[in-house]
Formats: sequence, C-alpha cells, structure tokens
Amino acid sequence: MTTMKVWLDADPGIDDAAAILLAAKMPEIEIVGVSACAGNVELKYTYENARNLITYAGLDVPVYKGAEQPLLAEPYFAREIHGENGLGGQTLTPSNAQHEDLPAWDAIYQAASDYEDLTFVMIGPLTNLAIALLKYADLKQKIKRVVLMGGAVSYGNTTPSAEFNIYFDPEAADIVFSSDLDIAMLGLDVTMQASLKAQDIEQLGNVNEQGAFLAKSMQQTLTWAEKLFGLDFVAMHDPCTFLYLVYPELFYSEKAGVKIETKGKLTRGKTVSDVYSDFHFQDRTVDVVLAVDRDRFFERFLEIIGRY
Repeated sequence: MTTMKVWLDADPGIDDAAAILLAAKMPEIEIVGVSACAGNVELKYTYENARNLITYAGLDVPVYKGAEQPLLAEPYFAREIHGENGLGGQTLTPSNAQHEDLPAWDAIYQAASDYEDLTFVMIGPLTNLAIALLKYADLKQKIKRVVLMGGAVSYGNTTPSAEFNIYFDPEAADIVFSSDLDIAMLGLDVTMQASLKAQDIEQLGNVNEQGAFLAKSMQQTLTWAEKLFGLDFVAMHDPCTFLYLVYPELFYSEKAGVKIETKGKLTRGKTVSDVYSDFHFQDRTVDVVLAVDRDRFFERFLEIIGRY
C-alpha cells in the first residue's frame, strides 16, 4: 500500500478535530507536519487545539504557528458555531510537545523541499499557504496537490455568496487559486451532504472515547443549527478532505475553472466557478467536488473512528 505524505493546515474547529482524528487512523496517509492559523476562532486557540489534538490522536508530528489574521481584512470568527475555545467547550490534556520556532510558511516550504509528492490538505483559511507562495517563488513546483475545504459553486454560508474559509481571507484564496496548483475544492455543495443527524452523533458517541469526545463537541454546532436555522444535522465539512483523498469513489467531481472574488460589495469571498455556466474560463483545472455517497461516508467515518 502506497502512503500519501500530507501536510495539514487547519484552524481547529470542531470539524477540524474530526478530520484530524480520522486522518490519524488512516494508514494510507502520513501527516508529516501541521500548521495552524486563525479562522474558526483566534490563533491562540487553534494552535493549542491543533497541538492537543495531534497528541490525543497518538501522532508525533510537529505543529507550527501561522497567521493570526487575514492578509488584508479584519478577522471574522465563528465562535457561535465552534464555541469560545473552538472545540464546543470540550477540553483536552495539554500537549507537552516542544513548541516549534519556525513560522508556518517557512515550515511549509521546508517540508515541500524535503518531501517529494507532498499533498497539502487545507481545512481552514488559506493564509499560511498564500504567505508561503508569496515568499518562495519556487514553492508551487514542489507541491504535488492541494485538497481544500472551502468555497461553493451554488451558495454561501457566511454571506449569501461566500463560504467561511474563503470569506475569512479572500486575498489569500485568490493567491492560491491563481498559482497553477493542482487543486481539489470540496465546498459546501458536497460538504453539506456529508451530514450527521442527532441519531448519528449519538451512535458516534457510543463507539469509543474519541467518538464520545467528537459527539460532545458537535452538540455545540447542532444546538446552534437547530436554534438559528431549524436544521437537525451537523455538516462534516473538513473530514470530507481526507475521505476524498483515500476513498475518491465515494465522491463525484467535475473539472472546472474557479476564480475568487475579492472586490465585490455583495460577493466578496465568492468562489466563482463555471461548472454550470455556458461561459468557460480558459483554465478549467480545479477538481470541483459536487456530491458524496452520504451513507457510505458515514460508514467509513464510524469505522475509522472505531480503530481507536
């Protein structure tokens, strides 16, 4: 079995936590490094959450501190969804791993130089990777692929036009999408289909300690979704990335062009795609993921968490 070497960039985050716990028990994946950025909550939380989750998952992987804010915009956090600490009020034993001195963007470049065929899984705002691309002109030649959770073809969630990760830092997203990288975009079109209802969360909570931790943290999001929107499910946005990497047969995608809107008053942060358009961009190189077999997704999700 071939193992994919992966760099993870995250802003944990409840669904980030689920993605990390899944990846740690997927033998097809080797996480070689982790970078944290501000996003769902402030960097002081996402960085410590990333360190603690990596330790909790049984991994010995360096975690690097990244950007505290977007490149140009004011930060826009999602505490109401993820809780004040980013994990729905759940806590983990503090990691005793050493703190790394390198900034995330330098660590990203170093890893891309050290490992051939390195895949970047981006499940938060794209600020760290954008800074690395700006600083190191040859970085894009060293990256095999970028698999990211962000954007949408059809709609937004932070605004009617924009998904949270892209809206948080549209300028960074524009840099990444304009860099001729091999990108797979898992946006709201697919991630909202990868949903867990209350009974699914209860089933997850009965699997083991790690499942119970995730189920308890998800209650924050479920309560928020029910109260504000009358929704009875929690979307597993970030776990889609790793499951797509290892089980692409669960997903449906199309090659398309994607551009990032950075100037529009009503459309800032929108991932403008030609998937459903008669007009096509000249460069239609992004793998836009549009659908997932939800039942098989959940079966895999439970089975992998059950490996703890």
